[in-house]
Amino acid sequence: MLGPLVNSVCIVIGSVVGSFSGSSITPAFRTKFMHVFSCIALGIGVVMTAKANALPSVIAALLFGTLLGEAIHLEAGIMRAASWLAGLFPGSGPQPSDSQSSGLPAKVFRDQFAVATVLFCFSGLGIMGSMREGMTGDSALLFAKALLDLPTAMLFASGAGAVMGALAVPQFLLQMCILLAAQAVVPLTTPAMVADFTACGGIIMLGTGLRMCGLLEVPILSMLPSLFLVMPITALWTQVL
Repeated sequence: MLGPLVNSVCIVIGSVVGSFSGSSITPAFRTKFMHVFSCIALGIGVVMTAKANALPSVIAALLFGTLLGEAIHLEAGIMRAASWLAGLFPGSGPQPSDSQSSGLPAKVFRDQFAVATVLFCFSGLGIMGSMREGMTGDSALLFAKALLDLPTAMLFASGAGAVMGALAVPQFLLQMCILLAAQAVVPLTTPAMVADFTACGGIIMLGTGLRMCGLLEVPILSMLPSLFLVMPITALWTQVL
């Protein structure tokens, strides 16, 4: 439970601090920080991928998982849910300044809130970290996500306001549900299954880093079902071979 709690607290703190920074955070500064986040995601991905037990199982899970995600239009569905959530805060945004008659335009705010919802609540690192903490008790991945979410929340809140902190609630609930579900399947797992799960998440992290720096439009959200398929596939692979 420690990982989800720390992660959510960092989002609240980042949102409050960012709401006071306002226009002092420039677009150029945001871009530079996003590139730093990209490098961090790539580095985490490399370390995790190296822990694979059987790469064929990981590859199969990624292929079938991504096909499933695309078939059910997972990314589009998550974005619709994020847009709906953004619609609950129509009057939010930064306070007017002398050069503005109002805060962020409604569409811009909805877009930013939707993107933040995906980053905070549905990121591969968050889902993977929650599953890992539930299975092994290791909160390191969620702590890493918390360190990334703190400045990310500041960047978003500098334009959209402290309301970004409200995303800490659905994020905490989602991560706790995944964590508790993972705890229930711990007796069914083996070290090989956990290793391949970690490697599968590492490849998704590599895709996240590439997408964050704008090099490739990797379908990160559509790849998420792979995390739920990789351990059964590894178990089957082990039995067959």
